[in-house]
Amino acid sequence: MIPEEIYKILRKQRYQIYNHIGVKLCGWVRKKMLEDKNCYKSQFYGIETHRCIQCTPSVIWCQQNCIFCWRVLPTDINIDINKIKEPKWEEPEVVYEKILELHRRIIMGYGGVIDRVGEKKFKEALEPKHVAISLSGEPTLYPYLDELIKIFHKKGFTTFVVSNGILTEVIEKIEPTQLYISLDAYDLESYKRICRGKEEYWESILNTLDILKEKKRTCIRTTLVRGYNDDILKFVDLYERANVHFIELKSYMHVGYSQKRLSKENMLQHDEILKLAKILEENSSYELIDDNEDSRVTLLQNENRKINPKIFE
Repeated sequence: MIPEEIYKILRKQRYQIYNHIGVKLCGWVRKKMLEDKNCYKSQFYGIETHRCIQCTPSVIWCQQNCIFCWRVLPTDINIDINKIKEPKWEEPEVVYEKILELHRRIIMGYGGVIDRVGEKKFKEALEPKHVAISLSGEPTLYPYLDELIKIFHKKGFTTFVVSNGILTEVIEKIEPTQLYISLDAYDLESYKRICRGKEEYWESILNTLDILKEKKRTCIRTTLVRGYNDDILKFVDLYERANVHFIELKSYMHVGYSQKRLSKENMLQHDEILKLAKILEENSSYELIDDNEDSRVTLLQNENRKINPKIFE
């Protein structure tokens, strides 16, 4: 199902994989377990870092080849993406069970350092409350995503879904706790350069922006890459068009396989991200309400659609 070369790389990167399902321990969960440090999602939204699962139902399948993606892309190792067949998709009940199983397998490793982690935190980590469907691949390619989200909600989880926005009809259907759309280009030319997708995909993304105002809780995330998309004023019209609840402006990070495509100079410093957020604030209906220096990310809120950023207080 997954080409052997890619599978070996993912396993080396500590992905737990079952068919098309992938789970990987977020670096921030590791820091929470061992150093008691929280991630920016905890700061912004009240998510308990050590009780969050980072997963995907489509571990290598995506329509784009974004230059800033830290994951290994087929093109990185000279594999023709068109030769990678669509998998036989598992039923959502199976995906749900496997995600939990793979996550617990990872967390159980901390039982060997329980003196450092603490018994209470260890037990809580084995009983996660939040699922970030965002690890790799494009989750909307999984044909039962809507059903999978509903299963998680029925079991008491909250969900974040991060999508490239290409499959508008799927975006229209799903209702995660918070829906993220990655908007990393401001026109067709920049889209082809940064996301390396087809022209018709850009049109689909624009269609998706037009339906976000109907969704319950939405966020646009823009990964800013120096020299590619760091003129924030070019995004203003698209942000206003989408009318989402939140915008996250985040610097590209020079990690993983992105190091083969970009340089350290393409990263922005946190003070630069803050400056761009303030420019956006001055030229749009979005207000800067929080930032996190460790992750080089800022959070802006739509002044016309204010809701509590915190999912958990």
